[in-house]
Amino acid sequence: MASNVIFIVTLCIFSVCFLTIWKYSGMEHEDRKFKAILITFFMVMLFQFLVFDPLRFLVLAIDAACWPRLQRPPVPDPEAKRHTRMDYLKLRLRSLRSQLLITEKHRNEELNLKYRTIVRELWVYGKLFLIHLFLNLALVNRLLYYNGESIENLMKYNHTDSIGLSNVLFLHQLYPFIEHTLINGFLNNDHHRLTSHWNHVNSTQLVGVIQMRLLRDTGEHYGLSDPEYTKKEYSEGWSLPNVREPYTNKYWSIYLPWLPMSKNYSFFEKFFLSIRQYGYFAMYPELTGYATTLRNTRKDSIKVLEYLYEKNWLDQRTAALFLDFTLYNVDANMFSVITLRFENLPYGIIHSSMYVNSVSLTESAETLPWFGMICLFAYVIIWLELGMTVIVPLWFEPKRLKLFWVKIDLAILLLSMIVVTLMAMRDGVVSRLLAVLEMSNTLDFIDFRIPARMTEFTVILMGFLVCLVTLRLWKVMQFSSIFQVFTMTLSLAWQALFSTACVIGIFMMGFGIATVCINGNNSDNFRSLLQGMATVMCFSFGFTSHVAPKDLFHGGLWMGILIYGIMSFTIAILLTNVFVSILNNYFTAAKAVRDRKRKDQISFWEFLCVEYADIIRTVREAFGCEHKYRRKNRTVAENIKHTMDLQAAAVASARFKRGKGHKSSIKLKGGVVTDDEAEEHERKAQAQHKDRIARTYTIAAILQTQMEIAERTLFGDKEGNLLGEDENDLHEQVPDLPRQYV
Repeated sequence: MASNVIFIVTLCIFSVCFLTIWKYSGMEHEDRKFKAILITFFMVMLFQFLVFDPLRFLVLAIDAACWPRLQRPPVPDPEAKRHTRMDYLKLRLRSLRSQLLITEKHRNEELNLKYRTIVRELWVYGKLFLIHLFLNLALVNRLLYYNGESIENLMKYNHTDSIGLSNVLFLHQLYPFIEHTLINGFLNNDHHRLTSHWNHVNSTQLVGVIQMRLLRDTGEHYGLSDPEYTKKEYSEGWSLPNVREPYTNKYWSIYLPWLPMSKNYSFFEKFFLSIRQYGYFAMYPELTGYATTLRNTRKDSIKVLEYLYEKNWLDQRTAALFLDFTLYNVDANMFSVITLRFENLPYGIIHSSMYVNSVSLTESAETLPWFGMICLFAYVIIWLELGMTVIVPLWFEPKRLKLFWVKIDLAILLLSMIVVTLMAMRDGVVSRLLAVLEMSNTLDFIDFRIPARMTEFTVILMGFLVCLVTLRLWKVMQFSSIFQVFTMTLSLAWQALFSTACVIGIFMMGFGIATVCINGNNSDNFRSLLQGMATVMCFSFGFTSHVAPKDLFHGGLWMGILIYGIMSFTIAILLTNVFVSILNNYFTAAKAVRDRKRKDQISFWEFLCVEYADIIRTVREAFGCEHKYRRKNRTVAENIKHTMDLQAAAVASARFKRGKGHKSSIKLKGGVVTDDEAEEHERKAQAQHKDRIARTYTIAAILQTQMEIAERTLFGDKEGNLLGEDENDLHEQVPDLPRQYV
């Protein structure tokens, strides 16, 4: 207690001095600078706690193990308090009052340890779940969605001075699209500024230049395998360089569109860029092809475009064209990493698509709002508490690593560290890209795809992290009977549900193949097997607005009616209801098993009421909700008699209802009450009678102790000793309760 008082006084003095210096020192900091100071202070404290404290304790442990100090002989404390008979009586009175709450059911030590572990885990994982919830709400930026949506609309449709992406249908239309939409849209003839804003949005500017990447088909694609793309070096007009020219090794920039991409990417860049983009017709690798860039002015970009048109850069061997560029919205402080994909289909038309990834790359902990800062600090503290809860028991008991839930805890810690590491690495990549953007010329392609994809990967890992935390909290909530029923239901029904799901999946796959074969060439919803199965699954779960009956009538009217009826009734109603009915039957069986195995023990809430009785009493007194004795114009004896009459009436009513229940059971079971019900009723009655006797003896002991305290207070000295009492009777014990009631 004294150490707590010293700590509180020291903390108050430190806080008062800090606030006084901060208020009257004359220094005023901006919010961003003040947040930077707080973050630095917090990082130093975190480094001290995680690094220096373990090193310090390691050095102390080595010192104590190698050079042990001599222990002083034990000497009795001359200032120790001498307890009197009155102190003992007050202690016994508090113990007896607590004994009124503790019945025989509360003395199951194994159950108490289990509930105490649940309380500790619920406190840790409940806070972790809530802080993840608040942190995600604090860090979400809803402007990102609207920014991406507006860019997609402006790029997709025609406007006064631009061509929409949806109107590019043939290969020769790509050059006018690039000229009118991209070059004229982002670059102008202003001689004072090299770059300008976007014509549609004044606050949006192009970062760097636009990169055009071309994938060229080899023309040797047969079967269902992925197409192959050329990686040869060409001369102008896609002619093979049979003659070695003196400028082949040191070529001009006009030869860049005819040479394959040969940049030496690091492992870090390959990890985030070496992916395959799933297009409408095929899959396209990311780090292959022939790439060139436009220029930073309209005039030079038009020259590049005219050169590519004259040399026939886009021809019938073109498999796909990718346009990569980055936009920056100054007002919203967000980047938009855009990829336009044009697939040259074998049927003579082009299928265009667009991917817009709006991210906030320049946001840091210093620019977060105060709510986000508080959530971030709280998350770090809770994460440290979780680490101590998981790692400290493992240090003393390594065998716990074999437990499944311990592995889940370690996975939560590992995922949290990975997320923080990715966020720090993303900030470093963005800083390097901004430095390149600031110091280099504007002819370079500034690739913001890596930090944008790192942000996406971080969000995905955060989703998995929230799932693991929710799963861990589900395990902690198993003290509740309803959660136990759900878990038992899943444990009992997983085989039946898995078999039923397999049957439903096989049926849906066969039905999806049938719909694709009949209607796939005429309906976009059944164009491929995966899309057909996704459409059928969405329809079975009630999403019927995007599927019309006419989509299934391409194989004939009656065939379409039959297919639509099967999809509407057999899949959406019959098979789904079978699945739900099986789950409901197992739920009923699990509930019956739980009721049959229910033990006569205290619940978790009863444990909390006894374990934290002092806190509950303090809260009730603070809010004025404590129980008070109300006379209601009656004496104490009249109130006792009135309460006993109410209890007797309640017992009589319960017996009357049980009698009616027995009468109904007589009709059903021949008038025979089962032995198990009678035995259970008799056991509960005996337990209640035993508890009442124990409480009566406890109340008698409380009254006796109170009478002795009153006697010693009125007729004793300052220490409570009565006249003529021997000091040797100081530690005389008050007679204990009978053993069977303790």
